[in-house]
Amino acid sequence: NAMRAMMAGGSSRPPQPCQGFKLQTESFLGWVLAPTCIDTALYKDKSARQMHFQGLARKTQSAVTQVQSLLRSSVNDVIEEAKGLVNLLLRVDEPTREAVLMWLGDVLTGTEPRTKSANTLDQGGGPQHFLSSLENSGTPMQMNLDARLGVQVMQAQVMGFATSGMALNVFWLLLELVNPIKLAMVGSLDPAYVLRSGAPHAGILGGFAEEARFGDSEEVAKAKEEAQAAGALSEAPKFTTQVFWLALRAQHIMLVPVLKEDLCFAVAAGYFQGRDIGKMEAALGEHFLHQAILEHSGFVAGLAALLNLEMAFCLSAALPERAADVAAGRLNTGSVLTQEVSAQWCALPSCILEDLIEILEFYTNIRPPGQPQSELFTLLRADLLLPLVTFMLGSGNHVKNPNLRGKATTILMNLAKQRDYMNLLETSPLLANDIIPGCIRVFTAVEKTKQSYYDIRMQLKYQLRIPIMELMEKVLPMEAHRKSLLAFANTFPDEFHKFLNQMMNDATMQIFEGLDTLQEIRRLVREGGESALQRPAAGEVADDEQNEGGEDVYRRSRADPKEHCKTYMKMGHRTIRTLWSIIKEAPAVVVSKLNVLQQLLHNCLNSCLDRLVGPKCLELKGQARDFDEYNFHPKELLQLIAEMYVYISRTDAEKVHKMITEDGRSYRPKTFQKAVQVLARERMIPGPMLKEFETFVQDLNKLAASQEAALANITVPDEFLDPIMSEIMEDPVLLPTSNTIMDRKVIERHIMSNDDDPFNRKPLAVKDLVPDTDLRARIQAFCSQHGIVLGGGED
Repeated sequence: NAMRAMMAGGSSRPPQPCQGFKLQTESFLGWVLAPTCIDTALYKDKSARQMHFQGLARKTQSAVTQVQSLLRSSVNDVIEEAKGLVNLLLRVDEPTREAVLMWLGDVLTGTEPRTKSANTLDQGGGPQHFLSSLENSGTPMQMNLDARLGVQVMQAQVMGFATSGMALNVFWLLLELVNPIKLAMVGSLDPAYVLRSGAPHAGILGGFAEEARFGDSEEVAKAKEEAQAAGALSEAPKFTTQVFWLALRAQHIMLVPVLKEDLCFAVAAGYFQGRDIGKMEAALGEHFLHQAILEHSGFVAGLAALLNLEMAFCLSAALPERAADVAAGRLNTGSVLTQEVSAQWCALPSCILEDLIEILEFYTNIRPPGQPQSELFTLLRADLLLPLVTFMLGSGNHVKNPNLRGKATTILMNLAKQRDYMNLLETSPLLANDIIPGCIRVFTAVEKTKQSYYDIRMQLKYQLRIPIMELMEKVLPMEAHRKSLLAFANTFPDEFHKFLNQMMNDATMQIFEGLDTLQEIRRLVREGGESALQRPAAGEVADDEQNEGGEDVYRRSRADPKEHCKTYMKMGHRTIRTLWSIIKEAPAVVVSKLNVLQQLLHNCLNSCLDRLVGPKCLELKGQARDFDEYNFHPKELLQLIAEMYVYISRTDAEKVHKMITEDGRSYRPKTFQKAVQVLARERMIPGPMLKEFETFVQDLNKLAASQEAALANITVPDEFLDPIMSEIMEDPVLLPTSNTIMDRKVIERHIMSNDDDPFNRKPLAVKDLVPDTDLRARIQAFCSQHGIVLGGGED
């Protein structure tokens, strides 16, 4: 129609994909929304950065704040004028209203290429990759921020997407249009709208219709069938639903890419301070310009209103039976962890939650240390945000991205530092029921994450698990959350044991990596002094460790062995402390499962104790008392390990003693006796606990001596020995996939990590194991005859 033709730049033909830049520069609404304080490369000498932020190193903070205030006022005027114009157009008639919605949909569709990694400044690699390319790229243009901004504007012109400034203004306009929709109206927003096709819906939804969904293709098809049967796809949609879906799209296309780039600017400004004044000023100037908009009180208030509506929408879509509670703010009892969700949840684009977490991450990380949290978090509804994040943690069947769920834990941990959110964690029955199970499930879900590009030894799962453990330690002192831990351990023992197994693996690997690195640092310093700790020169790096530009791809991993040691020591101490907290609360669950008990004792506690006070412990000492410099606190570790021995021995001392004596690699009577002496000398633990540990060690060493005497003059038949561990089997079972007999605790521990037969790699589950009761009886008779103590079976 004529209105659309005017708005689209004079053409009556609907705009085609990748026409976002054309709509920005040639259409009526584009002309209204284009003015911005960012888009430096587009405005060049007349840009806000050139006019206000040259020579930033010499400007005072008050001068910068004054300029930002002026810029905020100017941008606010642009949005107010655009809002007034658009509201006027929306009230003219139905065709004009549709023309406005279609223009917004068209500019979003035209800007969809902006979400592709190739069109972002960090090329999808995040701040670290952005820093690395600015500092080390073999291409001079890549090392110049202004040149890269210029290339991005050229990409916008060629590929047709709107620039960053235009993108933020369009998103802000949509925030204003969504703002009248109140939480009580969330039930009127149609989640099935994303399943519509044809005009005008295809123009409003654009690429959202092709985004990955929370459900698989069959679940999405079922959701469409249900929506069609209910008439939801044929009745006229409400304006509120249409503008809400436009805002969700704009959040993904217009906002999130800009947030990622501003974070890159902020990180680069900090990194290049004192290294390269030109790069620092350019990056800091861009960051200040972006913050003039992103921290504008009106923008933040509108964003909070959208996110509150979005969170209520997601919870209502997943749990329609709780929709009334969500809308009324009564979602504080029961549970959000459910085996089944609605079909309409399955049809939603999964990027909705991904974008939500990206936004919360940005507003958490963009603030310098020591500064208060963004105003955004005071405006968000804690009674919506905490249940939604908890739903994400514990709903692996419904939110399948483990990285996203791991990031959600980080958000939750940061929120717990604020009084309002912590109060809800302490008082909400729903959160008391669900937080611990959610943490356990997301902990195991991130097991398969990849290695870090910048550290060949760093698994991303370790970084994702740190906030999970911090959160668990924060809530476990609360009785309601402790009850939840015990209830989960008893109701879902297999899940709980898998969680413990992975935590113990992490603890051992992290502590050993830290200790090995410290030991290597000692050797290098002894032989070559401090200079020996420098990473290899470029000419000494192997060819397969260089990228196409000849850079050392592992330079950050090798740059500072001391930093590497500190990182792993800190993670290891964190994991051991969390393991201690859990074993203190649920020792019986650990002792009841032999393979878990064996993992705890043989691979974790015994081996760590041996490194701390065993024969090689002196190799960790240097010329000075510098353990704190490396985040290494051996006294604390020894205390936690000793107390864990006591906690589990209170449950079944005989079984624990027997299991330790079977550890031929790390168990040494002298090591345990030395641990008692060190604990007593340094007064590390209270007297009653020390006495318990001392008695535990005496009984342990006495049993070991008697076992050694019993085995000294006999030959154990080979059929009684586990084929992998060469130890007497306590509960022999048949592996039907290879017809091999193994001890149950050994094969179950293997299955916990690998789900296959170790002899032929065929799929194998615990339920497939066949007990060999005849062999077990003969083993027990043999051991009874010769005075050999067995640890007993499962409780």
